Amino acid sequence: MIECPHMELLGRDHEPPVFTGPGHITINPDTCMRFVMHATPRDGSDAFKRIVQAQQHPYDYRHQFRVNAVGYGGTEWSGGWTSVTLGDVTDDVWRLSGPIRSLHTGAEGFGVAEDSSVELVYDRELRLPIPMNMVRTVVRDGKQVLESRSAGSKIVKVLDVEIEFFRDAEREHLWAVARTSPNFPHPHLENWISEPLNMLLGEIVTPRLVARNFGGGRAFITLHEASGRPADSLVATILREDPLGSGDGLWSLYKDILTFVAMARDADGGRNFEAHPLTRFYWEIIQATKGSNWVLCMTLASVVEGLTKLTYPMAPQEANWPEEDIRSLREAIESWKGNDHLRGSVLNYFSRRTTKGLAGVLRSLTREGVISKPQTKAWETLRNSSMHGEMVVPWSDQEQDAQINHLVELTHRMAKLYIESELGKAASIPPLNDMPNA
Repeated sequence: MIECPHMELLGRDHEPPVFTGPGHITINPDTCMRFVMHATPRDGSDAFKRIVQAQQHPYDYRHQFRVNAVGYGGTEWSGGWTSVTLGDVTDDVWRLSGPIRSLHTGAEGFGVAEDSSVELVYDRELRLPIPMNMVRTVVRDGKQVLESRSAGSKIVKVLDVEIEFFRDAEREHLWAVARTSPNFPHPHLENWISEPLNMLLGEIVTPRLVARNFGGGRAFITLHEASGRPADSLVATILREDPLGSGDGLWSLYKDILTFVAMARDADGGRNFEAHPLTRFYWEIIQATKGSNWVLCMTLASVVEGLTKLTYPMAPQEANWPEEDIRSLREAIESWKGNDHLRGSVLNYFSRRTTKGLAGVLRSLTREGVISKPQTKAWETLRNSSMHGEMVVPWSDQEQDAQINHLVELTHRMAKLYIESELGKAASIPPLNDMPNA
């Protein structure tokens, strides 16, 4: 708990605080953070009106509150946007509370890294194949005369950055540290490091603590909510095996995923600060593993469709008729002077017939031996049934379990094909440190 002699709730930019007063911030290791504030409103009537507006417009940030606080040690904390709950009001003192999704503060001076870098601390150990911490003791005449400790660590080199993973002495937390580089700058690096872990571990992985070190002894510290629950099955891991036993295979795939995540660009050519689409697909799979078989089948089938569209966009269909006949027919349809809606429908149907649909792409991959026939069959069967309201039995069934397993394998196979495709594109882009005037 952080005791705060001064807290304030802010409305719009450049306006004075709506509420001020003492309070505290509770940091629970198992749930989100919360604040409680014994607040005095700047204007009681206006303050109450703003609380009502915030509740009536929960998706409009212009009506929401931001919480700031100062601890007894003088540390200033920013809690970001929050939804406020009004409690008791006594003698113009209002009891306010609400969730805090992340806490931010600045740090400088002693103990802050001098290099531009990031430090991430995960709130649990994570099942990564990292060498164990070693303790060496020397005993003479029954007495210990020397003790030395060495932390087991794993260093992964990706493009122009080295990322070191290691555990603390109590093996309760995992650390990841890395210096920034032209290919891995602030603020993207602190997000990118965690993205491959979601797919490799099959669980939602976010650091609890992030230190963005700017260099020269200055840093920006963020405390996040607790991360997701550990995985209880192998369904959502792209490895399809226990990560602890995968050894160098995990780190090789980590390197590949992080490479294409770092090299990816948005429509405007900028880096992606938000999670990559592949990461978001795996977030959905991870959450679906906690639901019913029906939810899992719909999610996996949808992810296969999404990955197929990303990897093989609008693949042309091999025509069964002469190209000149196809072009002449299209021109005749376009020049027809009848109902516009009917003409548009026919053209849309015509376009679908001249491009290879998702099922066509999967069948082509099956003929090429890239994916298996049982995998394609499972996708067609489970997709059609689950997407059209046919229930999937919630209990274990031999035939259905086999189909679901084929669908799981297909999903991860399509993810790997997408990774290979993106790596091929990234290989044609020179790393920033190889570019002139980088």
